[in-house]
Amino acid sequence: MEIGILDIKGSLPLFEDFGDLPTKIIDEKNFKEIKDLDCLIIPGGSLIESKSLTNELKNEILNFDGHIIGICSGFQILSNKIDIGRKSNVPIIKEGLGLLDVNFSPLVCTDRVEFNLKKSIFGEGVGFGFHCHTYGNIEIFNKRTKILTTSIVKKIDYKVGLSKEIISGAFKGKIFGTMVHNFLDNKFVRDNFLKHLKISDDEKEKIFEKNRKIKKELKIRSLKNQLTSEINISKNINNTKNRNLERGKNKLNNMKGIVLLSTSSNSGKTFLTTALSAKLKGKIFVAKIGGDVRDIVPSLYLLREKMTKYNSIKIGNRGWVDVEEFLNHVKRENYNYVIIEGVMGAFTASFKNMSSYQIVKKLGFPVYIVSACNLSGMEGAFVEAVSYYHLLKKIGGVKVEGIILNKIYDLEIFNALKNLAKKYGIKLYGVKKVNKEGRGLIPEVEIDYEEFCRSAFEIDLDIEIPEIDFNIKQLDNKTFIEELDLWMRSLNF
Repeated sequence: MEIGILDIKGSLPLFEDFGDLPTKIIDEKNFKEIKDLDCLIIPGGSLIESKSLTNELKNEILNFDGHIIGICSGFQILSNKIDIGRKSNVPIIKEGLGLLDVNFSPLVCTDRVEFNLKKSIFGEGVGFGFHCHTYGNIEIFNKRTKILTTSIVKKIDYKVGLSKEIISGAFKGKIFGTMVHNFLDNKFVRDNFLKHLKISDDEKEKIFEKNRKIKKELKIRSLKNQLTSEINISKNINNTKNRNLERGKNKLNNMKGIVLLSTSSNSGKTFLTTALSAKLKGKIFVAKIGGDVRDIVPSLYLLREKMTKYNSIKIGNRGWVDVEEFLNHVKRENYNYVIIEGVMGAFTASFKNMSSYQIVKKLGFPVYIVSACNLSGMEGAFVEAVSYYHLLKKIGGVKVEGIILNKIYDLEIFNALKNLAKKYGIKLYGVKKVNKEGRGLIPEVEIDYEEFCRSAFEIDLDIEIPEIDFNIKQLDNKTFIEELDLWMRSLNF
């Protein structure tokens, strides 16, 4: 019994466990071996955006007579058409393989979900998983293709407070697709599938043993390892660059971590989180404040780590686990580094007690303020960041480690600002604007994980990451307006 997992540009073969079923890695070099498989699993990722499937690979999949299971982007590949034109004035249509009579269009959902499995070779019943997609609106246009799963979602297109059942999966013959990550990790789903394939208990154990081996191999094949190898071959990066990051060879219980907060949305937090994931050495955990876990998928793609419920920190009614549960997890796992990405601006929704700032006060993690230079220039970005720096320290008692100006375009201006910041004891770092920008590099619109991660890997980001204080902070009862009033009074207006 051979169950293949597709490992090509833009795919996420370790994003979930896939029921511990994959026994063989299928990549760009050995794709002709698909014909010898009993089942092919096509994982999620950016397969559509990355244009990952060559014509030769498409033909092998189209001619394959075994079972095919597509998850998220892997499901979209099996469909007829995919409109990836979110925030575009006109649809941007990509062709699928046409194995399922399904069309996709934009619909954002990043919920943990309960799904209803309709009668199929996987059995029927209720299971659990999560959605992580930008275009997941499903239209089935032919009766030959049937509904496989429906999901109960509480957040669609950033709107919360609803409870709606949506189509999340479809099947026809031996071809199955679902938007539900962790679908095969539901034991009853996996066991019914193995029963359908007439797999004995002895064979099952052999499958699991093979799976353990290929997971190790897939980890070794990570893009981060590839890029590090490429860089080390071309130049010795340990001599002059990343001095602060190289110091991260932690002893046990000396975990280091930061939170990236910003002055506004679209400041580049996701890009910098990915860059840090690329530079740091050791066991790294990446998390997002709030429920939009799409932002940390590039880091998980780079690291080849699973998405778990602990990767999302609750903020109000958005997100997956609360601060205490999150902290207990990272302490148990004893990571070398924990990198947390904030949501929107640091103070956005503070009046509703739903801001990144208020989560950081509970966490007690050190903070870097990220400010982008493309809107108000480098001078304006610096002024905004210093205001946030002072406000966070003055009213919140937050440990602000420094400021990162993103998308800097003039080194003379930056050096002048850096000297000024140094005069007042502020650490200022700068990240140059990347040469390539466009839809393929925008996490919440359309993203090519491979290209995004390669761009992030290339930047210089030599920041210090201090150790974490794990004591949950006791917050006072001041409202945000009272905190603002105290801050403004300190400025002697």
